[in-house]
Amino acid sequence: MPRARIRAAGRWVAGIAVLGAASLAPIAPGHAKTRAEPFPAWPEPQVEQTMTVDQAKTIVAARTKPQTEWHGPTSGPRASTEKVTIAWVSGDESYSTYIGWGNGVRQAAKALGWAVATFNGQGTVSGQLAAMQQALASNPTAIITPADANALQKPIKEAIEHGIPVIGIHATAFPGPHPDLGLYQNIASSPAEIGQSQAAYVIAMSNGTARLIHMVDNSFAIARFKARAATEPVIHCKGCKFLEMVNVPIGDLAARVAPTVTGLLGRYGDGWWMTTCCDDYYPYVAASLHAAGVPPAKAHLVGADAPPATYDLIRRGNYEVASVPEPSSLFGYEAVDAVVHAMAGEAPAKFVQPTYIITKENVDAEGGKNKEFVPSNNFSCHYLNIWKGTNNPC
Repeated sequence: MPRARIRAAGRWVAGIAVLGAASLAPIAPGHAKTRAEPFPAWPEPQVEQTMTVDQAKTIVAARTKPQTEWHGPTSGPRASTEKVTIAWVSGDESYSTYIGWGNGVRQAAKALGWAVATFNGQGTVSGQLAAMQQALASNPTAIITPADANALQKPIKEAIEHGIPVIGIHATAFPGPHPDLGLYQNIASSPAEIGQSQAAYVIAMSNGTARLIHMVDNSFAIARFKARAATEPVIHCKGCKFLEMVNVPIGDLAARVAPTVTGLLGRYGDGWWMTTCCDDYYPYVAASLHAAGVPPAKAHLVGADAPPATYDLIRRGNYEVASVPEPSSLFGYEAVDAVVHAMAGEAPAKFVQPTYIITKENVDAEGGKNKEFVPSNNFSCHYLNIWKGTNNPC
């Protein structure tokens, strides 16, 4: 859950005047075959409520291995050789996660001879709305955005009316098409599998004896869903003990985490595990634990999303012991593949990248040396074979 979504919406954004309806020039129809209307939604992921220690260890063993095997599509429509321009409406071009996804979009588009125009939402809802309107005015073939789709309903509906499909990357909670939000496809990991991976690591590494705290921002539906997935197996683990669900708004991390950690230590002492929706919490939690004199061996943090700071915490053994990352450039390739399908009038490929668990033992693998998760399954080669009709070895 990127920090950009919760920054103060009052920051001035240059060019905000484009929000006015009169400023948007008429948009020409998109490519003739392109379908902008989303297909039906996929079934929602299901939370696994129970897990034995042996099951947890099996999951951890599988998800800490290199991801050399390709589980994605092996067939699909050819990419258009026409002039194609994708609008990348970034939520915030200063945020490393968005930069990684945008790089994937640009790399995939370049391989096809397509163009990408970048519009920077600058980390605010008003800025993202302005960027969407600017993107629409440029009349792209498709729009790809990681900004919250709920806040962009007016420009998304306008895009669909003009035959421009909108593809989200983490633009809403679940992967797949979202007709209710107008998303032709939403690229995301399974939040159920992310939480399951966290729970498995906690249960396996504690040998079924963990005392768990979960830190969450309850204002986000995706965070509440991840919280259920991460805690239900621990709650039902006979030798484990679930201590508390702690609500700390992401926008208040600097002010709220330190007193929250002090309170947790006062109630439970040390010797516990913590899971969370997103790693933004953990630099603050680690600093608070250090200030309280808690040794790293007495508090174990298991995160999700894995921005660059996470790799440093895990590599140094600074309280955080594991995280479930989101893929970097792979998501950009998936989004471009959705554009290819939309231009062919076909439903997007039904593929969700399997989750991966970063630990100190594998922190440099799968893109970790560059502080990002890039699966070693040669995904770019597989996609290019589909898009270009080639059969190159991958």
